[in-house]
Amino acid sequence: MPSSNCASSDFSVIVLAGGRSLRLGRDKALLPWGESTVIEHVVARCQSLSDDLLVITGEKIRYSDLLRVPIVADEIVDCGPMGGLYTGLKRARYEYSLAVACDMPLVRPELVQLLAQERVHRSWAIVPEVNGHRVPTLALYHKSCLSIIEQLLSRERTSLQALLDAVSVRVIPEERVRESDPDLRSFVNLNRLEDWERWRVGSTRA
Repeated sequence: MPSSNCASSDFSVIVLAGGRSLRLGRDKALLPWGESTVIEHVVARCQSLSDDLLVITGEKIRYSDLLRVPIVADEIVDCGPMGGLYTGLKRARYEYSLAVACDMPLVRPELVQLLAQERVHRSWAIVPEVNGHRVPTLALYHKSCLSIIEQLLSRERTSLQALLDAVSVRVIPEERVRESDPDLRSFVNLNRLEDWERWRVGSTRA
């Protein structure tokens, strides 16, 4: 069973950066953000959360000219975020890992701490709920998920929602999420240029 240890820094961080940015039409990770890029900002923000951080970049290693953290290619390719999560969990130092999509630049540490505190319930995944939907790309996962991911991938099921349906999940309802992030800024995704243009205003302070 997962450990119930809840020290503030005893989890790894997996930055999922293997997407192809098809809706955006260009690599969203390289969009300017403040004085750097989105990927650099996300990594810097996440480094304050854990002393074990990995960036998973899909089929090929990317961003090595920008980042000074471990960068890893997917062990199993063409599986989307599920492949990135699998690779990250295998290499993570700690039992639990926080998965963060690389296009979520406004993650609040207070929300991450809320998720970390919920490990006392010994679930294999701790997931916030927003607008009635579980958010699997800003969630904590236990290494026990690895065997379930392997089973799902063997059946060509690559959705993170399928993983959440298959493991013990602790869902944090939106009202509790808002106690740590009243405006739900942590869940901002830069899926479109309009999103980036809207949220990069003031990005030097975000």
